Amino acid sequence: MNCIYRIVWNAATGKWVVASELAQGRRRRMSAGIAAVLLAMIAPNVLANDIQQALCSASHELQEGTCVDPAALRGVLPLAATDDSLLVVNAGSNATAASVNGIKMIAIGSNAIARPASNGANNGAIALGSNTLAAGTNAVSIGYGATSDSQNGSGTSGATSLGASTRTTWNATAIGFQANGAGTVVTALGSAAVATGERGIALGRAATATGQYSSAIGAGARATHANSVAIGAGSVSRGNATVALGSTTARRGIENMADGTQDNDAVSVQQLQGLLQATGGALSADGTVIAPGFDLAHGGTHATIGSALTALDGGLSSVEVSVNDLHTRIRQGTIGMVQQATAGADLTVGADRDGAAIGMAGTAGGRRLGGVADAAAGDEAINKAQADAAVASVATALGAGAGVAADGTLRAPDFNVLGTTVHSTGDALHALDAEDRAQRAGLVDLGSDMVVAQRYFQAAAGDVDAPATTGATGSTALGSAAAAGGQHSLAVGADARAAGQDSVAIGAGARANGENAVALGAGSVADRDQVLSLGGGTVGARQLINVANGTDATDVVNLQQLQATVAALGGGAQVDAATGIVTGPTYVVQGGRFHDAGSALGAVDGQLQLLDQRVTHTEDDVLDTQRQIDAWNDGDAGLVRQDAASGDLAVAAGRAGSVVDLTGSTGARQLKGLAAADDATDAVTLAQMQDGLSMAQPEDSRYLKVDGRGDGSDDASINGVGALAIGASAQVDGAAAIALGQGAQASVDGSIALGAGSEADRANAVSIGRDGAERQIIHVADAGEDTDAINLRQLKQAGLVGDNGDVMETVGYVAGSDRSQVMLGGAAGTVLANVADGRVQLGSREAVNGGQLSAIGEGIGRQLDGLQERVGVLEGQPGGGAGADLPYYGATGNEALVANGAPAEATGQGAVAAGSGAQASADNSVALGSDAIADRADSVSVGHAGGERQIAHVAAGSADTDAVNVAQLQEQMASVNRYTDQRVEAMEQAIGAQASHMSRQINRGIAASAALVQVTPNLPGKVTLNFGTASYRGESALALGLSRWSRDGRYNVNGGVSVARGDQPLLSIGFGMAFD
Repeated sequence: MNCIYRIVWNAATGKWVVASELAQGRRRRMSAGIAAVLLAMIAPNVLANDIQQALCSASHELQEGTCVDPAALRGVLPLAATDDSLLVVNAGSNATAASVNGIKMIAIGSNAIARPASNGANNGAIALGSNTLAAGTNAVSIGYGATSDSQNGSGTSGATSLGASTRTTWNATAIGFQANGAGTVVTALGSAAVATGERGIALGRAATATGQYSSAIGAGARATHANSVAIGAGSVSRGNATVALGSTTARRGIENMADGTQDNDAVSVQQLQGLLQATGGALSADGTVIAPGFDLAHGGTHATIGSALTALDGGLSSVEVSVNDLHTRIRQGTIGMVQQATAGADLTVGADRDGAAIGMAGTAGGRRLGGVADAAAGDEAINKAQADAAVASVATALGAGAGVAADGTLRAPDFNVLGTTVHSTGDALHALDAEDRAQRAGLVDLGSDMVVAQRYFQAAAGDVDAPATTGATGSTALGSAAAAGGQHSLAVGADARAAGQDSVAIGAGARANGENAVALGAGSVADRDQVLSLGGGTVGARQLINVANGTDATDVVNLQQLQATVAALGGGAQVDAATGIVTGPTYVVQGGRFHDAGSALGAVDGQLQLLDQRVTHTEDDVLDTQRQIDAWNDGDAGLVRQDAASGDLAVAAGRAGSVVDLTGSTGARQLKGLAAADDATDAVTLAQMQDGLSMAQPEDSRYLKVDGRGDGSDDASINGVGALAIGASAQVDGAAAIALGQGAQASVDGSIALGAGSEADRANAVSIGRDGAERQIIHVADAGEDTDAINLRQLKQAGLVGDNGDVMETVGYVAGSDRSQVMLGGAAGTVLANVADGRVQLGSREAVNGGQLSAIGEGIGRQLDGLQERVGVLEGQPGGGAGADLPYYGATGNEALVANGAPAEATGQGAVAAGSGAQASADNSVALGSDAIADRADSVSVGHAGGERQIAHVAAGSADTDAVNVAQLQEQMASVNRYTDQRVEAMEQAIGAQASHMSRQINRGIAASAALVQVTPNLPGKVTLNFGTASYRGESALALGLSRWSRDGRYNVNGGVSVARGDQPLLSIGFGMAFD
């Protein structure tokens, strides 16, 4: 039944009141109905203004030609008698009313509460959703059970909870189901994410950041220590100020890293393998270090240099004990005896006695043996002069401070061997022997690597020429004044210091003081445990350069990748390649400029709140109107009745007035033959109603109006099961198709034509225009799913379209745009994906994604749909007779806008379903088209899984929220492809040239190394000169070697130089020993 209402003058009350189109009045020139008023309330341009002004007039115009003041309608549509700054919406009879207690607060939803914080701050809190709580200044809670408490009244704080069961406190943000941001200035993003440590950040499902200034990024990541960072799913921090890329059971590595070539470059596994080979060790396939093996002739096999030296030292100590024992026995006289047979006879030692001692002492003490002539034979004793001369010659030969004491004894030398002072040639030789064995093994392993690298290990003394020292087990020091004091520590470089256990200091003046700390580079300082330092102290911070693009989740990200990521934010966000400083984006929203997506969404959210208030006021007015109409229908304004004999309908039969003749005996009837109404009591024709349903005039009339001839010549028509046609001459020729608008045509199954003149000629497609008359889709929310439409703002944010709507030709910043625009292109278009949710609050300038804007747009749609449903209820209340179908509404069914098909079902709160079998089961969802399924809250669906539809005839988007068409995307994709092809081609050429150069260098190095390998003959006391030549893969080298052996043939010193064509000379120096 179709019922039409109008406003008539009530002489008894002296007011304008709502009445049926058949009611009588005593004033003239009132022709529009209350239905037009209600429809005007939901018109887009009216919603942008105050609802009271939208209800300014109840007709086209009064006799006086002026608009009725809103105050004159308060008897019919009274406004809410509450403070404009306080908005409370009751969810229904079975729900708990929302409540607010503060300034400029909003509470929407069952048991939603906006109140002051515990400290009394009470300005601007917003609670949206059932059982939500927003306490304190700028607190925002959105979602079932969400709570926020800003705990501050300064106006500079806030707390934002977005998602069911989220929780936040002062200046915190929590987004996602059960996200917990109960900490100071924290951010929790993701389902069950927890950020409670001061200024902590938790990103990802179940990510936890409880340490102060901690960050947890990745599903299940845990940063529980102060200043700790856990990156990657399941990563767990192990201490304060640490970075974790995994856990004790799931460690991660940094992959695809180029070999380090400069002092401050990172070292790869390949380079580590070369170092291990130089010491006799190796690296297994799983990264485990294989210890070296030292096989000593008289000391066994050892896995470390330290243990090998210890074994050698033990052997030397045994020899020294034996020598000391013999010396003692001789001194005590137990070996041999000096005798003289007769006076003047030669002295003999043990000639006829079996004693083993010679006693020289007398009663007065010891005696000197004087008058000994110079020995001439090998078995003769020598005198002191001869002994002094012999000792002096030995001391001279030993050097190193050796000399003759006053008592004629030999003063021991001070040999400095490998940083250790020894006082005997035996100790020195044993130490040299051990070092020689280690060096020979290392030189053999290092030989090929050093030649290939075309560099040799060299060390020069610094300002202080002091020996390197080690102070703990397993420590190693290389370089002038280098010191390795920690257990298993390593110090490499002049004045390098490795004091912590397992620490490493590499570089002149480097300091590694913490346990397991690493200081890389001259002057670098690592004074904390478990850290890697590339600078510090007086040298400052260093860069890690030549890092390849990360391809896996655990790879290092370089500046190029960071720049691309920042550029994806749009809004002019960029990274300064010279300084590394990141410049944030700048978004223009609602006339304001914001530097983060959260602030930009906040501005959008503020406008949404204002719009929500207006919609709520409209709802109150409609409810008041309903109550007054119900009271009026009790009999005060007359009734519609039917005569049982004639079947005629009589309006207000018991009162004076005209008769309406309705033809036909059964079923619905049309009211025909009506002239256009002129007086207040005349019935309104369909043509006049259409005028009221068209878009409201901006000045003299604010009611919707529908144009049409009204003579049946331009009626809507349908020809298909489940079809729907609304609008003059709207035509549907396909099953489950929809045509909305004057002249709209949906000619195939499942198609949808929206707007006047639109043509949908493809199955399961949505058209908003036709060839040559395309339209733009404006105010399109950002896409959130694969089948969602995207808007122009998303393309602008991706750098594909400029502010003027023109497509960017190349990837890069638009000239003259102050780096506020980035251009992309491609034959098939380019998609900017994986955009995180930005903060939605006033002043936020963060980027927003399709899901967020879709929620905003669909929230408006839900409000509009709710009003439309109430209007439908009002239309069905007055009168008892059957109404007539409108000629421009072509649906033959009457359930949820369904014609000739299964009924649509809108079971979600605030949901809308249009089309045969359409289902909108989620709250605030919209299902448009036959069999469309909307099962996600706050979403719009035009199809279902396996039955998606296209949105056709989309004009090129020009505004931020406009949809883009395939032509725009293809143009952007073509530009991106061209740019990518150019970059790949240039990279291939550069890599080829570098590989060719490297190959030549390697071949030259191998040739130079082969030429330098020469046989050194053992010629005691001789110097030999050797020549050698070698060729490898087209590269040749010439080598010259010089060698000298000691006179006893035990020691050898050699050196050589090798030169390859077109390369630097290769130098070598060596020391050798011969063994029996």
